[in-house]
Amino acid sequence: MLIKKIAFGDSEEAFVERRLTDDLNVIFSDDNNRGKTLVMQGLMFSLGYDSIFPSSFNHKDKYFYSEVEVDNVHYEFLRKRNSIAIKTEDALQIFNSVGEARYFLDEFVFSVPKIKKDGRNALVDLSLLYELFFIGQDNRNPSGLISRGQFNKTDFKEMIYDLAGLSDNQANTDDIKAIREEIKSLKIQLKDVRKKISIIRQNPNVAELVSRAYDSEIVQEKIKRISEINKKISKLKRSRQREINRKSKLEQLVTELNSLNRDLSEGNVQCGDCGSDKIVYSNNDLTFEISNIDVRNGIMRSIGQNIRQKADIIMDFSAEINLLQRDLNEEMKDTPPNFQQIILYKEQAVSEVDFDDQAFSLSNQIKALEGQLKSYTNIDESLKEERKSFNDNLLKEMNDLYKSIDPGGNLVFEDIFTKKGATFSGSEGQEFYFCKVIALKKLLKHNFPIMIDSFRDGELSTGKEAKMLEIYKNIDGQIILTSTLKDEEYSDDKYSKVDGVNAVDYSGHQDCKILNKQHVKEFLELMSGFEGIIL
Repeated sequence: MLIKKIAFGDSEEAFVERRLTDDLNVIFSDDNNRGKTLVMQGLMFSLGYDSIFPSSFNHKDKYFYSEVEVDNVHYEFLRKRNSIAIKTEDALQIFNSVGEARYFLDEFVFSVPKIKKDGRNALVDLSLLYELFFIGQDNRNPSGLISRGQFNKTDFKEMIYDLAGLSDNQANTDDIKAIREEIKSLKIQLKDVRKKISIIRQNPNVAELVSRAYDSEIVQEKIKRISEINKKISKLKRSRQREINRKSKLEQLVTELNSLNRDLSEGNVQCGDCGSDKIVYSNNDLTFEISNIDVRNGIMRSIGQNIRQKADIIMDFSAEINLLQRDLNEEMKDTPPNFQQIILYKEQAVSEVDFDDQAFSLSNQIKALEGQLKSYTNIDESLKEERKSFNDNLLKEMNDLYKSIDPGGNLVFEDIFTKKGATFSGSEGQEFYFCKVIALKKLLKHNFPIMIDSFRDGELSTGKEAKMLEIYKNIDGQIILTSTLKDEEYSDDKYSKVDGVNAVDYSGHQDCKILNKQHVKEFLELMSGFEGIIL
């Protein structure tokens, strides 16, 4: 991926950046608050990253644009709030959410990793994917993610494994089965040594049934498994219904637009209040005029793609529901007689068990095995070794990079995230992020650019910076960095003199006011490429 253009604003004020090259770029200024960070944040926001704008910047009413090149194909992104339009040479797709857009990106632009989340394979959020190569200036936390959504740092590592071809796609069912069988055996032994079971006798018949025929722990375990499956089925059904509703609304919209085509062929359509013949399509955030037949057909194609995409998502949900329903049927096959009565009255059946020494020991063994089962990674030994080897190589690369820029430094990286509460002094945090993104780039060989806002954060020394720039220049791919120079550095034309660096000067921008009227015409020209859009 190569970043070609960045723009944001509205019909009143805007900014456009088109000076980036395909190699090493350093956006700099002689002071803070010249718009460097806003440009980086606006770029990432246009591509689907979470909002990380400062509270003083009203981004909700602005449009954010970027042009990127992926495998020699140019894509234009336009985002307002949570809606995104993606334009290619011959098509325009409009999405009501970033979550919807990632399915299109995964199918047509670049692969979005899949990991196991809440018991199912799911595409990761774009924010999680982009933290592979983007380090923002604010909210940096070496012990976790910068953007905290539904995914966490464990998910980030699973994403890395997926990108490295080391995803956990096969469960080691033999080991899991062996642990479950041992737990079952121990529970039978526990039942044999149990001294008594007392049941609150609100319903004597149920109490007699349970005390006579069933060990309450076995019953409760069965109830728990069935309940968990039912919860998952219910959650997936709600998600599927939301997609069905959205698909239905899109199909209704297609019907209305087709009806509009007929109306226009037979006569004029006008607003009854103002008499205007302007017809618009809006998804609340992005609005397009569709009086023009070509624009309307483009919108129709986009909606059609969304309908097909939602049909695929609905099928995926249905397949997952069917699998869970089969699991539920399997669970119900070996349920004892009158099990439904026990479930119905389970709140009335409470056991108080006095264990002897043997029962106490068995209980502890069961708990230990259940903990092992819960934390079991389902990864076979060969995959474990491959992941360990990858981790070792990644950490070696990070530590080698660190020593190359700071030979006298005493940091030793043991993970791609630090321990919670760990702090870096001075420029150490910046060195950590540098080593992390470069090492991931080298090992994964991904095609995304590397983008680091305020890459000298923490008063990085001149010597270390020079070494970093040399490493950046040798990276295969685009690099975009931002930096604030000291007066003497700026006077000396620091980056302009560095061979292989595209120096982009923001010093002339008004303090805390990068948006201006000078860029409005150029910005509107970019917007006009999204034919029919109304700002």
